[in-house]
Amino acid sequence: MRALIWTATGIVVALWSLVAWLTHGLVGVAGNLVVTNADILPADPLLVEWASWLASAGTGVGEWLVVAVWALVSLIILALGFVVTRLAPRRRILQSDVT
Repeated sequence: MRALIWTATGIVVALWSLVAWLTHGLVGVAGNLVVTNADILPADPLLVEWASWLASAGTGVGEWLVVAVWALVSLIILALGFVVTRLAPRRRILQSDVT
């Protein structure tokens, strides 16, 4: 039973990691797209430069935020797997099973 619980926990962590990895990539691509196209704004050049800088900073913060959320949720999933293995009934070894 424990092996099944840890296998399921590992699969859930792997799926969560895939979602977080894709989100990290999308944040990076979207941020870079905004940064490179900030000059489309019909505004003062100083405002365009500030918008580009803000988008670049936001992209960096967003990518680190995705990593932090991934780590936190992964830790929670692993903790739940640990708790479930502790609550799972243990198989008793009877004297007749040994001989």
